[in-house]
Amino acid sequence: MKADKVDAVIVGSGASGAVLAKELALAGLQVVVLERGPKLNPEDFKLHDEQISHGYGMTRPAIGGEDPRNPREFRYQGEENFSVLYPHEWGYSAQAAAVGGGQFFYGGLMWRRPPIEFRMKTEYGHLEGTTLEDWPFSFEEIEPYFTKAEYEMGVSGKGGVNPFEGKRSKPFPLPPIDLQPGDKMVRDTATKMGYHPFTVPLGILSRPYRGRNSCMQHPCCNTFVCEIGAKSTPVTALLPDALASGNCTLIPDAMVREITLDAMGRPNGVEYLLEPGKLVVQPARLVILAGSAIETARLMLNSKSRWFPQGVGNGNDWVGRNLMGHISPSVWGIMDEVTNEGFGPGPGIGIDDFYGKNEGFVGGAVFYSRTEMTPVAFTSRRPRGAPRWGLEHKKYQREKFRRYVRLFAPAEDMPQFENRVEVSPTVRDRFGIPVARITHSFHPNDYRIRQFFVDKMTELLQEMGAHDITPNGIGRGGTGYQLGTCRIGNDPKTSVLNSYGQSHEVDNLFVVDASTLVTSGGRNPVLTIQALAYRFAEYIVREWKGGAWREGRREL
Repeated sequence: MKADKVDAVIVGSGASGAVLAKELALAGLQVVVLERGPKLNPEDFKLHDEQISHGYGMTRPAIGGEDPRNPREFRYQGEENFSVLYPHEWGYSAQAAAVGGGQFFYGGLMWRRPPIEFRMKTEYGHLEGTTLEDWPFSFEEIEPYFTKAEYEMGVSGKGGVNPFEGKRSKPFPLPPIDLQPGDKMVRDTATKMGYHPFTVPLGILSRPYRGRNSCMQHPCCNTFVCEIGAKSTPVTALLPDALASGNCTLIPDAMVREITLDAMGRPNGVEYLLEPGKLVVQPARLVILAGSAIETARLMLNSKSRWFPQGVGNGNDWVGRNLMGHISPSVWGIMDEVTNEGFGPGPGIGIDDFYGKNEGFVGGAVFYSRTEMTPVAFTSRRPRGAPRWGLEHKKYQREKFRRYVRLFAPAEDMPQFENRVEVSPTVRDRFGIPVARITHSFHPNDYRIRQFFVDKMTELLQEMGAHDITPNGIGRGGTGYQLGTCRIGNDPKTSVLNSYGQSHEVDNLFVVDASTLVTSGGRNPVLTIQALAYRFAEYIVREWKGGAWREGRREL
């Protein structure tokens, strides 16, 4: 089946795709948004604590669970063989597949990147074994788009208290959410230690905002869907306006298999499957990819032709390269006092004093407190060697549950050329499409960052008077964050896209998701992704109104 031609087809309805859908539709472009997952509602999820007990069970409707439709291959760099992973196995195997993407059930953290993050190579020089590079623009250039994202989405926080975040042009639109006792303990101890603690910025409404409800501080928040719409997500803040414009059509359960090309080798739409064997051709003047760092790279690499034998836009073999996540060290402990009174959402106090040139490593992280913990999840929090069942286990649960505090740092994962996404020659999904084949390993710098932050967080917990202090281990690679693979840059030889997310090789192909990030950053990436999306959308609308890609000028 061939659909009617539109101005833009957007692949993916998550954090960035929804931004483009709203901005382009409100500018008058006819837009189709294709989402490989279903349209879900809160009642589609089992919003209970026990669902956290196995494999992030509460998110399964949105990531595919054990459904073999979305497998991936993974190996640690240097290993010969790949393992097949399914979405319920956390890490690089997990990927949201639902209208709204991962932001549908995220924890709400909405960090700005600090100015130093945009000039990493200038600050540190070359780091052997990495592709560390400056961004193609400065913090000052992206700051207005951070502000726009904060106001469009609805972010609660307090400006001017984190001296390392860079100058703000406007305060947060909403005040911060109330802290728990354990967060206040972290704040007070950090202050005594000479740090600069602040309330973390959250995409969760502390007050009613633009017709939406304010947070009721439910303890089941992070990785749970918000039943009252207080989380700032594409479903609550972006897609309703896009659809109400009359210029946007959203099609769920649409698996895009290939970017199509015209007789001159220019993208002219996509092909997608509503079910195996039911193919739809969607013509479009602009093709905009917002499917995630792994799925966008997979789609581009699967779109091979005589013009692009290595995949569309991949003439220099940089598509899929420089895959990044986060190292994510964390340390938890138990206090004698109550740290949580039974409320969410979770993240409380941030400490950003350790980003920059220090301690023999490149980069850094913000770290922050989490004092919320649901009862079943707490059953896995035991000091090493402690009983995991029986009377002693139950006693620990009863006595310590409300006295838990955790510090977490989404620390940087350095970009490496051989950390990459390819497409599998052997494994296919249920549509017959080659799946993503992922290779990843940590750089020595990553291990140094991890140990530094484990030590700093342990020191703070000790100063607080915590006991049973326990750090987490380090995995084989991958977190809920999947970044890089189609980085932006000024040099086509070492980047896939220009500074507006536009392919260096074909000017009507854009990538607007986490693929574009040059560095992973020591913080959750969603606000950066959305700030970039607003910048890219502004450019597309400006060029469109100037006559680019229109019939009569460039027939596409």
